[in-house]
Amino acid sequence: MPLALEITLILVLAALAAGLVPLLIQLRRTAQGLDLFLLSTSKDLAQIAEDVHASRLRMDLLAGTLTESLGGFSAFAKSIGEVGATVKEWHTHFRNTIDSASRNIGGVIGGISAVLAFLKGKSTAQEPE
Repeated sequence: MPLALEITLILVLAALAAGLVPLLIQLRRTAQGLDLFLLSTSKDLAQIAEDVHASRLRMDLLAGTLTESLGGFSAFAKSIGEVGATVKEWHTHFRNTIDSASRNIGGVIGGISAVLAFLKGKSTAQEPE
């Protein structure tokens, strides 16, 4: 091999080594930084997982309480509906009774008026004689 080619090859290898060494050092620092980041992230993720689990337990408790409350409210609303239906039935019955009674009283008063008119007409018819 000629001497010039050997010198060129040595210079290229030296330049390559000079460029690779800082690159490898930076790659090592990056790997160490990534390792620290992953360690801190795993701690944070563990805390986040615990918080999410606690939140889910609170939501389950709240859902159970809400279900019980709505069950009680549903029974109350159903009872109020039944009371309303009963009041409506009584009101209808009372109104029909009042209507019937007013018709009966009206009929009785009409009958009494007719009898009084008849008697008055009879008494006025007998006086001229």
